[in-house]
Amino acid sequence: MTTTRRTTMTALAVGLALIMTGCGGTGTPGESGGTPESYEQAEARFTTMADGVHAVIMAIEPADWAVVEGAYGAHPTSCQIGMSEEAGYKLSAVRGIELPGRDAEGIADAAAVALRELGVEPEIADRGEGDAREVTVTGIGGIAARTVVTVRPATGQVRVAAETDCAPGSAHDLATEVFAEERLPADVWRRLPAFDGPASVPAFSFPAGGPLYYDESGTPIQPQPPAG
Repeated sequence: MTTTRRTTMTALAVGLALIMTGCGGTGTPGESGGTPESYEQAEARFTTMADGVHAVIMAIEPADWAVVEGAYGAHPTSCQIGMSEEAGYKLSAVRGIELPGRDAEGIADAAAVALRELGVEPEIADRGEGDAREVTVTGIGGIAARTVVTVRPATGQVRVAAETDCAPGSAHDLATEVFAEERLPADVWRRLPAFDGPASVPAFSFPAGGPLYYDESGTPIQPQPPAG
């Protein structure tokens, strides 16, 4: 199993352990947290984020982007709502690609244009020098609470990450609906798409018995089965 897949499995295992044991503040929030969102509201929240991230990555490079560390975006994790003690859920999506030799400013500009078209005003920052140089494009609101595009010119690595606000609701209950199982198995990550490409369509339902996107060793299955 590759180091990347081991990291993915570890991250998901930790997240799942928190959800299933109640650590990290899972559970349905009370009055200060607001009315728990329905599955349909959560799906709409996910789709807005996923469609936005897809638009940004396709504007940068219309190719298959890897889903980094299993962060497809449909797996809820627990969070704390504002300054209260109420628990909620959030969704996060991370996509990555290597574009060696590509101009970092050009990538940042393409991302900025895409965000503006989505109604998000971006902020571009260029920090560091040499191998440590990093160009970032940050957008607040719109498709997600925060969207960040990170370009590392020395390696050609490009990463796009988005995270929703902490919404009222139980991460455990939502995960149960997304994956159609009360107790999620350790290899639930195999049900999540490994890539986001030109023909990808956001999916928010991954029940047991559905398509698998990774084999037992953690290698992405090729070709990937259609999501949804």
